[in-house]
Amino acid sequence: MKNITHHSAKPWHYNKESGHYDQINEKNSIQINQTIEQILKKYKIETTLDLTCGTGSQVFWLAKRGFHAIGYDINAKMLSIAKSKAKKEKLNIKFRKGDMRITKAGHFDAVLTIFNAIGHLTKRDFEKAMRNIHANLNPDGLYIFDIFNLNFLLKDDTITKLTIDIQKRMGNKTIREIQYSTINKNGILASYDIYHKQIGDGKPKIDQAFQILQVYNAKQLKEILHRNGFKVLKQCNIDGSTFNDKKSERILVIAKKQ
Repeated sequence: MKNITHHSAKPWHYNKESGHYDQINEKNSIQINQTIEQILKKYKIETTLDLTCGTGSQVFWLAKRGFHAIGYDINAKMLSIAKSKAKKEKLNIKFRKGDMRITKAGHFDAVLTIFNAIGHLTKRDFEKAMRNIHANLNPDGLYIFDIFNLNFLLKDDTITKLTIDIQKRMGNKTIREIQYSTINKNGILASYDIYHKQIGDGKPKIDQAFQILQVYNAKQLKEILHRNGFKVLKQCNIDGSTFNDKKSERILVIAKKQ
């Protein structure tokens, strides 16, 4: 495989995807949102900061269920969609532009960075973000995040399980996303996307995107969290079930500020 260098994603990284992000991903958010809700209730969490909120999936879910939740994101277009949704639903939710590596939003019972968000950062920037998240938490506060499981993706070419071909129809508009990925032993995951957007029987508009994620195994995450002031309380699947190092596609981590 060609050597690929990973750089932390820029603020405009999701510009192309922003317009159809919800149509492709919102249904896939339900399971992890339910799990997060259960976790927050278990640990009696009241205030939550989502530092990579995107179009607001986790924030809206939690706010509608009585939690005080606010959202920050680095991408202005994703935030604009979140704000429009809040206005349409007449919800008083705060969405602001921010970077999980440096944003000081206050002190919260829990901080979230969901849907492989940390993978957009280099290893060094992930640790920088972790220290900043630590500073945004109340004493004994929780940091909850997920990331692809490196050991699973390296085993028996299971990286191919990430191949997707999704098509959605909304009225006379059709959106289709096709993606395949590669990975190396250092946890550099490269994904190649093709987006088809078509209105009626017209000629489809085709966009392409390429992104790189840094992924980790469970042991690596424990070590990184420990040296940045966190204790891992639990590593599980995104539905809350028992994590398996070789069979679980993603790792959902619950860590407590020390």
